[in-house]
Amino acid sequence: MVRIGISESWGSEIRGALGASLSNRLKAFLSGLGVTMLLQSSSATALLTSSFSGQGILTTATALAILLGADVGTTLVAQILTFDLSALSPALIALGVALFTYSPGGRTRDIGRLLLGIGMMLLSLKLIVAASLPMRESLIIQQIFVALGEDLVLAVIFGAIIAWASHSSLATVLLIITLASTNSLDITVAFTFVLGANIGSAIPPFIATLGANRAARQPPLGNLLFRICGVIVILPFIGMIAHQLSPLEVSGARQIANFHMAFNIGLAVVFFPLINRMVALTEKLLPDDEEASDEMEPRELDKGAFETPLVALVNAEREVLRMGEVVERMLRNAFIALKKNDHELAQRTREMDKLVNEFYDGVKAYLTALARETLGEKESKRCTEILSFATNMEHIGDIISGDLIHNILRKKLVTRNKMTLQDREDINNLYQPVLSTFQLSLNVFTSGDIAMSRQLVARKYKFVKREKKAVLNHLQKIRDDLSYDSRLSAMQLDVLRDLKRINSHLTSVAYPILDEAGQLRSRLRRSKSTDVTLARFDEKANPTPTG
Repeated sequence: MVRIGISESWGSEIRGALGASLSNRLKAFLSGLGVTMLLQSSSATALLTSSFSGQGILTTATALAILLGADVGTTLVAQILTFDLSALSPALIALGVALFTYSPGGRTRDIGRLLLGIGMMLLSLKLIVAASLPMRESLIIQQIFVALGEDLVLAVIFGAIIAWASHSSLATVLLIITLASTNSLDITVAFTFVLGANIGSAIPPFIATLGANRAARQPPLGNLLFRICGVIVILPFIGMIAHQLSPLEVSGARQIANFHMAFNIGLAVVFFPLINRMVALTEKLLPDDEEASDEMEPRELDKGAFETPLVALVNAEREVLRMGEVVERMLRNAFIALKKNDHELAQRTREMDKLVNEFYDGVKAYLTALARETLGEKESKRCTEILSFATNMEHIGDIISGDLIHNILRKKLVTRNKMTLQDREDINNLYQPVLSTFQLSLNVFTSGDIAMSRQLVARKYKFVKREKKAVLNHLQKIRDDLSYDSRLSAMQLDVLRDLKRINSHLTSVAYPILDEAGQLRSRLRRSKSTDVTLARFDEKANPTPTG
């Protein structure tokens, strides 16, 4: 609940903070630390970072710096939760329920979810103490803990399994602290469990990115290797460390929290200068991507990211962008084939529509499954926006393969030389704006930028005027030239119509953004008044004959 509340209220800021880490590694480290304290999950930060690295937004070195910061960030949350804050639980739960239930929505409701989640976390820590009473009194459990104290490697494995199963080093460390606070665990065994928890929490992001490209897999692998190396170095001295720390802090819980934080700070200090070497090592350990499949074929979207919807939505966005690249290539190929009357290229372009349909089916199934999860209002809305944009891309692919290519393959058009210069210019004057609109549409889809959305809609109005002018020019031509080929004329009008349909699908991504910003209605009013003015101007310039 805390993670969802943070993602809903400040999801774009979190993504912006990670994206702004490009400038230097120290900023990347601090971004990872801050984001993890907000999300309370280094695994969630790792998945987000891997996704950005896979898209080329972050370098592997920068991503590793973010993950080192994330490891420290989760220890600071553990430090806070080791204090006895259970008295705050009732007030936080009551306030959270009130805000979540009675607020109209928006950030206030998300803050209510956040407070409710924190209150329940504090309550759960108190309940764990009560629920662990049978464990503390069980002779079998005590014997197991004693045996693990004699085999520290096995204790590390045990702690790693618990952290991997819970997908959280924070939850595991808090459990260890709770057991140690009741004298159920020897402090040396507790420290060893903490080492295992640090390894175990790095495993889920590594497993979740196994199907991604190499750039996305490198950061989780590097972070896992950092932790394994740190555990190997520290484990032989764990008894001595426990002995040295015991006089400094009376509370066993504080000792464990301090050791957890000191271990991760030590990893950051030691391995921060060695990031480039880890990048080189992960490049050697991971095989190169297969160029063909990485470039064109749909990837299997990771449903393991559903635990963090923000990551799952980024995965879906990335797949839709790859789908858009295929559709754009289809558009370019179709017009090359149209120019050169190239039937072979037209056929290959039509086959690419099958690939677009595979992308669409995969994204639709992924987002449908994600929608069944517990999503916040903003995440549900973004899920719908991604699916809507993917649907528009699929429609554009159908227009290209079913209409533009149909003109070349089925009608066996006459060669380009029989088109007039004006016809070719009219078609090209629409085709080129559609290509530039394609890129702008993809940018609006990923950024949601209002200024770019206004620019996209403005381009549509200009395009519509150009299309009307091209149609009128052509109709005037066939009125003046009775010998003009009717089949060629039908093809040209079809191409103009198809370009208009494609441009409309591309522009549709801007309208929800402008509508939410309260700028859509005013623009429509201005456009209507502009159309009326143009109509009056045309009427004065070309009066309708009477009689």
